[in-house]
Amino acid sequence: MRSANTLFDDAVIDCVAGDRAPTVQELFHVAEVIWTEGAADRSAFRWDCLAPTDPGKLMSLRAAQAAMLGS
Repeated sequence: MRSANTLFDDAVIDCVAGDRAPTVQELFHVAEVIWTEGAADRSAFRWDCLAPTDPGKLMSLRAAQAAMLGS
C-alpha cells in the first residue's frame, strides 16, 4: 500500500496496514529517517558511521520498531 502522506514512510504504512512485523531492512531504513529528521544538523551519510551501541541509533531503532508495530 502506498500513501500520498509524506509524514509516514511507506514501510510504516505497509507494516501497520498488513499487521506484520517489519523486515530488518525496513526497520533500519525507518530508523535512519527518524534519526536524520530528528535534528536539522544531522546528515543521512553519518548514520552508517554510528556505532551499533550509539544511544541515538538505538533510540531511533526503538522508535522505528514502535511505529512499525503500531504500538
